Amino acid sequence: MQTMFMNRAVWGAAAMLLAGAAQAAGVPGQGTWETTLLGRDITGHAVAAYSNNAVFLYDTTLDITWLRNADVNGPMDWTSANTWASGLTVGTYSGWRLPTMIDTGTPGCTWSFSGTDCGVNVQTKSGDPTKYEPGQTVYSEMAHLFYVALGNKAFVDTSGAPQPGSGLTNTGNFQTFRSGFHYWSGLEYALAPDQAWYFFPRDGGQTATHKLYGYRSLALAVRPGDVAAVPEPQTYALLVLGLTGLAVARRRPR
Repeated sequence: MQTMFMNRAVWGAAAMLLAGAAQAAGVPGQGTWETTLLGRDITGHAVAAYSNNAVFLYDTTLDITWLRNADVNGPMDWTSANTWASGLTVGTYSGWRLPTMIDTGTPGCTWSFSGTDCGVNVQTKSGDPTKYEPGQTVYSEMAHLFYVALGNKAFVDTSGAPQPGSGLTNTGNFQTFRSGFHYWSGLEYALAPDQAWYFFPRDGGQTATHKLYGYRSLALAVRPGDVAAVPEPQTYALLVLGLTGLAVARRRPR
């Protein structure tokens, strides 16, 4: 635990040296966001992800839907964030939650510059990180969004050396994605029940903090699957009726 907090202090000092704008813009060619984050309007219909009508962003790689606005409810503690997400309804869509992650290796923070559950350049998903694969393991939805979909960099590389152009330089088509705030995970910290995991876009770090640390912590809501609109029952009925009529017409003798 002491090592985790020492490392977090180092991150904080390093983060102060970063520009860390509150809202970056979409950077063409950086990450996969232009093809893997698809826009959906309030009724679930497909729209351009950058349009004013886009309320949701469907992640085709993780098969989840993000709420496009990354700061709907403002800073809050972990319990409040969970309550807010689970009770959220946008349009007709409920079933929202906080982003998930997996505590891999030994319980708690396995700190590293790369490839673990805690630190920077953390695990994102198994297999090809850029495409959906049946049976994949998603280690951290927020880390995958930051590193793969948006193509951002941690403040150090896998060797621990400072990395130019790091931080939240690309927010894609998200709205109010904040660099200087933590984003809660839905996972509690195994070694301390009063703590929970979070992701920090300013430095690309993933670790845990006290659940009451709410004044600099935000919640980005996500839900399973795609909210893409499907035909309503009456639409199906009309379709069946039309096909039946067509079949009857074809059977009539000329």
